[in-house]
Amino acid sequence: MASGSSAAARRLLLLRHRRRHLVPNHHFSSSSADEVLDGGRVKIFDRDLKRRHRDRAAWAMRETDPLVDAVADNLLDRLEDCRKAFPSALCLGGSAGAVRRSLRGRGGIEKLTMMDMSVDMVNKWRELESATDDGPEMNFIVGDEEYLPMKENSQDLIMSCLGLHWTNDLPGAMIQCRLALKPDGLFLAAILGGETLK
Repeated sequence: MASGSSAAARRLLLLRHRRRHLVPNHHFSSSSADEVLDGGRVKIFDRDLKRRHRDRAAWAMRETDPLVDAVADNLLDRLEDCRKAFPSALCLGGSAGAVRRSLRGRGGIEKLTMMDMSVDMVNKWRELESATDDGPEMNFIVGDEEYLPMKENSQDLIMSCLGLHWTNDLPGAMIQCRLALKPDGLFLAAILGGETLK
């Protein structure tokens, strides 16, 4: 009987060793329940970590990215279907640089505000924008899409190109966008979904 239990103990030890070797512990979240729940809502993405990733990526980005440029161009094609002009526009994070390049006078935009949660990303956009003198008046804001720092009824157009899929509360972020839009404003977004990359 003793040899059977020692054999079982060896198998268990071997399985634990294999599991540790195949699946390292650092791949799993060690967050406490309080860190995962934010005011009763599930916190899927670590926004601070995402901000740090964007800070690092800001200075390593390529000037253009064919996929991002195609998504931005496709998104802004929707402006050509509208008869209305959009004098004030807000571009939320993600690929705001690609949106700026794809605007090319579309939508009658006179004032474009570019917002991102990353200070370095905003500084990079500001640096790139200072090299050009064409296009609408530009403003830059460091802010979080989940806590939109805009006045109610202040924007004619809000755009997000591949940026909102990192939010923990997408419906809440969209509600805030709706509040920031003027009554006849337009919201345009391209978001990666569950089936997008299959």
